[in-house]
Amino acid sequence: MRLFLWVFLSFCLMGSSFSQINPFSVLGKIVTTSMDARSKAEVAADTEISTGSSKRLLEDKNAEWAGVAVLVFAQHVVLAGAVKTAAVKKRVEELVRQDKRIRSLKNELRVGDFGSFARDTTLEAEINAKLTAASGVSSVNMRWSATGGRVVLMGIAQTAQEAGLAATTVRGIKGVKSLKSHLRVVAANK
Repeated sequence: MRLFLWVFLSFCLMGSSFSQINPFSVLGKIVTTSMDARSKAEVAADTEISTGSSKRLLEDKNAEWAGVAVLVFAQHVVLAGAVKTAAVKKRVEELVRQDKRIRSLKNELRVGDFGSFARDTTLEAEINAKLTAASGVSSVNMRWSATGGRVVLMGIAQTAQEAGLAATTVRGIKGVKSLKSHLRVVAANK
């Protein structure tokens, strides 16, 4: 039971805050781990980066982290969601950037645009379904977050065509107002 709880919490923290846990997404992440393009060491590092970031945000009384999603893949980080002020946006980035294993960090936090939690959760579930079903897209290697219909997508694609298909798929979903893609093209190891 402890192992299941650890795995469950690890996957929850890899791409979202506790307020954004979707048990079906977590189950999907567990099942598709074998298709992950990352090495075991990279998965462990990503989990530690995400967990450490969440811990620092929780401990900092000024961070106001509730609307923040820390998306981590292959030690690349994208901050998504919304915060109340530009000062909070800067503070969240400072806290997350403390982990020296982070290869790159993009701060896509929006100031003051919180959207609707229910609509954004529904939109994220639809993105999950569409990308999972899309032929030619390995969504297990991608992370996303929606805030007010504005979607941030990150992770890796094996080809530029896969990255384009993922972006086109997300843009075609009703309720998506805009897409900011941080997909990196990394060819699969043969």
